[in-house]
Amino acid sequence: MRADYINKYSLDLLIPVSLIVLAEMLIFFGYMEAAMIIHAFNLTLLVLSAMYLEGRIFAALMLLPLFRLLNVAMPVFFQLTLYSYPLVYAPMFFPIYFIIKEKMFTYSELGLTLKGFWFYLPLAVAVGFSLGYGEYRVLSTGVLIPDFSVRNVLALSLSMILFVGLVEEFVFRSALQTVMEGRLGAVLGLLMASVLFGFMHSGYHLPLELLYVSLAGVVFGVLFWITRSLPVLAVAHGLTNVSLFLVSPAFPEMLIDIILASGLVFVFLATFLGRLPPGIDFRKSL
Repeated sequence: MRADYINKYSLDLLIPVSLIVLAEMLIFFGYMEAAMIIHAFNLTLLVLSAMYLEGRIFAALMLLPLFRLLNVAMPVFFQLTLYSYPLVYAPMFFPIYFIIKEKMFTYSELGLTLKGFWFYLPLAVAVGFSLGYGEYRVLSTGVLIPDFSVRNVLALSLSMILFVGLVEEFVFRSALQTVMEGRLGAVLGLLMASVLFGFMHSGYHLPLELLYVSLAGVVFGVLFWITRSLPVLAVAHGLTNVSLFLVSPAFPEMLIDIILASGLVFVFLATFLGRLPPGIDFRKSL
């Protein structure tokens, strides 16, 4: 029993996770340079560990400091924040491609499938707009686009789904949650990935935001359990940001209609198609 406990919480997990949390806390309190030094040290440590030690946990964890370093180092080319998202997130497709190419995870583990996408799409819409409204209540954000033209609305939606949603859900659910569940069990693995997801939002400098995003991570994690589909999670996450940066501040009266309509569509499909989510082996969480 003690050997299993030590194996679960050994240094290859504790050290990099602790360094990630420490660096993000330094960002939270305004010590950006010190945070970047720790993230760079952690990334180097993880790369060296991946070279000489077996275990895909290193590849999953190195995505977090890498993303933070890219996020901070990326120069500002546009005055409009919206156009910066693809520049910040696009470089992350290179390590993601490498992880997929090297077959560190199976397609099933990563959720690289469109199976059930249209069935779960209404659920993703309801979850996304609900979580976005909740985060809006925490942050009180403004609208991210200069006007409500079709072009700008599409640009915002596609950026949030294809870049922000896809990259972050691959990092935190497909890769990180998968390895954490394998190490800690289903429940603890989901919670660990969700807490790290929350800490990676330290740039807002709001304790409530860290807590809320951690809880949102739990919701996304459960949705990943149910669907095992990265595309579904990318849509849910992307629409969370669409709700946060567009619908909640500009058209709050539309939210209840969108959430109720999509929720009812999903209930209708689930009732009449009789489809049930795949089971979860909670015994692994013990």
